[in-house]
Amino acid sequence: MKQVSCECGYSARSESEDQIVSTVLQHVAIDHPDLAPSVTPDVVRGWIEIVP
Repeated sequence: MKQVSCECGYSARSESEDQIVSTVLQHVAIDHPDLAPSVTPDVVRGWIEIVP
C-alpha cells in the first residue's frame, strides 16, 4: 500500500501511484491553494511512502 500524509492531517492511500498523485493534487488545490502552483505530480511522487 502506498500513502501520502499531509501536515494538515489528511492522508491518501492506494495501491495505485497514479491514484495517489491525482488525489493529493486535488487535496492541495482545494485545501492548500497557495501551494498548488509548486506541487507537481513529480513532487507528490516524492512524498509517497510504502506502508503495510
